[in-house]
Amino acid sequence: MNFRLVFKALTDYEPLRWQERLYIQMQSGRLPDVCDLPTGLGKTSVIPIWLIALASGIEAGQRSKLPRRLIYIVNRRTVVDQATFLTEKLRERIEAQNSQTNDANDPLGWLRATLNKARANPNGPTLAISTLRGELADNEEWKSDPARPAIIVGTIDMIGSKLLFAGYGDSYKLRPHHAGLVGQDALIIHDEAHLTPAFSDLLQAVIKEQRQCKEARPIAVLELSATASDTADREVFSLQPELDELDALVRQRLSAQKPLHLHEDETATLPETIVQLALEHEAKACKVLI
Repeated sequence: MNFRLVFKALTDYEPLRWQERLYIQMQSGRLPDVCDLPTGLGKTSVIPIWLIALASGIEAGQRSKLPRRLIYIVNRRTVVDQATFLTEKLRERIEAQNSQTNDANDPLGWLRATLNKARANPNGPTLAISTLRGELADNEEWKSDPARPAIIVGTIDMIGSKLLFAGYGDSYKLRPHHAGLVGQDALIIHDEAHLTPAFSDLLQAVIKEQRQCKEARPIAVLELSATASDTADREVFSLQPELDELDALVRQRLSAQKPLHLHEDETATLPETIVQLALEHEAKACKVLI
């Protein structure tokens, strides 16, 4: 199935050139270590890209080229909720089609039928989605059928503790089970990795240990960052200006002006002045930080 057709059906957007390149790389089983992309270019689209590449591998009988679980980790709860909303919208698109219709010419019907080939239990949704963060109950979809493709979105403390056999709220019997699901056959996407370098070091230590033990389905780690550093000896996926600037959206984002204006106020009404300046942007499609 054509990647562009499936991506458009899933997201409503035509894929950018960098998204197509990343798909080709994922489809071949070559996962980069770092995605160093500017802010505003939709780095979270790595989720649908992985999903389509996984389905392509299943169809070709090469499912083992990519992990069957994607674990999306970020250190901010608001971003966790945003990523969960994105994944749920993807699943709604897939499940919205008539479940009895698996038309090979229909992008979403093809995606659903192909992903269903990987699962062991025919009941339940095609794609498991679970959110693991504090003060939110685990729906347990991610562990009910370990063969089913799954997307787990969570915070560093929740995912990291499970990876280290010490999951918050887990009984001692469940901890090895959860560590196995998180630490095997999983692509761990570490978003905003530059903000939590210690967790990046932990993931790299796990990768090193698994390689030394020659484990059959070790984890893969993909760091997302707009300001990646310490990328020596690691494969970095980034923009290719001569190609990517042909996309209007990329040109717009890269050339967008970000002016800064200084407002001087030495009076005793500084708080009132700040409020007045903020309210000038009330009707605009922007965010105001004070």
